[in-house]
Amino acid sequence: MDQSANNHLLLRASQSGPPGYNGQSGYNGQPGYNGQHAATDRMRELLARTVHDHILEERSTAAALQDIRQRLDALDGASAIAATLDALAASLGALDSKLTARLERLDERLDDQYDRVRAIESAIQGQSVSLEEMVGKAVEAATGDIMARITSLEDTVYTLAEALLRPSIR
Repeated sequence: MDQSANNHLLLRASQSGPPGYNGQSGYNGQPGYNGQHAATDRMRELLARTVHDHILEERSTAAALQDIRQRLDALDGASAIAATLDALAASLGALDSKLTARLERLDERLDDQYDRVRAIESAIQGQSVSLEEMVGKAVEAATGDIMARITSLEDTVYTLAEALLRPSIR
């Protein structure tokens, strides 16, 4: 029942007499209306009280409903925030899966590069041993050649020294 209907009932219940009551001692000129008038007034008073209580209860219910609506509106805001957080979590999940896939590809590439570096390192080590051997042989050959030349030079210097130190014949 809406508020205007409640007010109308309350107004009618609080009126002083029934319709057609003219204030005489009897209803339509009949005696004994005073007892009926008291019962009618009592009934009217009880009805007015009931309507008033009903109006108060309805106002209380309306206030409670308003409070519930406000709380639901607040929950709708919280629901919107929760939906936003869910969407954000889904986005982060998608980004995480993309990042994981990229890291896996990078790991595979790094493994390939690691294998290449290992292969190059073993080739360099093999060449290093081979190079050391070649350098060692070259150094030995050069040392032998230099020693031979030094020996030849030494012989030449001794020969010259003997020639110079011999007494000259004149």
